[in-house]
Amino acid sequence: MKIAVIALLSVLIGTSVLEAASDEIFTFGVGDFKVSMLSEAQRESGLDILIGVTEEDVAKFIPTGKYPSAVAAFLIQSPDGAFLVDTGFGREIPRLLKSLGVEMGDIKAVFITHAHGDHINGLLADEAPAYPNAKIVVSQPELDWSEQLRGIIEKYGEKYETITPGTLGSGFEVIKGIGAIAAYGHTPGHTVYMLESGGQKLLIWGDLTHAMAIQMPRPGVSVTYDSDPVAAAAARQEVLKFVSGNKIPVAGMHVAYPGIGDIAEDPENPGGYKLLPKE
Repeated sequence: MKIAVIALLSVLIGTSVLEAASDEIFTFGVGDFKVSMLSEAQRESGLDILIGVTEEDVAKFIPTGKYPSAVAAFLIQSPDGAFLVDTGFGREIPRLLKSLGVEMGDIKAVFITHAHGDHINGLLADEAPAYPNAKIVVSQPELDWSEQLRGIIEKYGEKYETITPGTLGSGFEVIKGIGAIAAYGHTPGHTVYMLESGGQKLLIWGDLTHAMAIQMPRPGVSVTYDSDPVAAAAARQEVLKFVSGNKIPVAGMHVAYPGIGDIAEDPENPGGYKLLPKE
């Protein structure tokens, strides 16, 4: 991907954008945390994965039949060390980390949102732990569900922790400033992570959405990748209501660059929302 010139940007409400290094990396501040979106792909996706979408909504929101999407992971650099939320496929993340001065061995923990390949395959390199000093953190329901993830974690030995995520009002604090929240439906143990530092917050919501162009104005639309499409839609609607009402920025693994923005109710589409990307 074409690398752009690093540019310092102005302070925005809720988070501080620190720099936009390329269309592969977007770095912003959340209090004392520095969070970087690490993109493995920026792409267009089609209609074939959508469940419950009408012809009228396709014509209105995605008339070309294509919409922007992405594959990404997030690096968190805090006073307590460096952490990852998911690992992508592992194709580009090591290179992107290195470009930020972070080695694989520097990562203290990897927080897993869920156990699909584009989120966990990067945990291994040549069948060995790619992050040799990291503890793997995952919800117990997700580990129970995923045989693939159990096989990966075996290679990490004792370096893993299973958690029971909390709720939107009271997340389970994994480490200082990072809480785990249940958003089950996409998979049985799908988990989102709330960051909080210096009075600022950011919700990294994993695969709460795949098709922002339609799932914002029509949150009830699910995708074929959802284990439970009805539960996934309910989780999405609950989170959207919460973050918009509390003015909490969000970040998503399939949200097109920059991968982060503010959520607001959309007056033109009752019951729907819109993403205001950070710039």
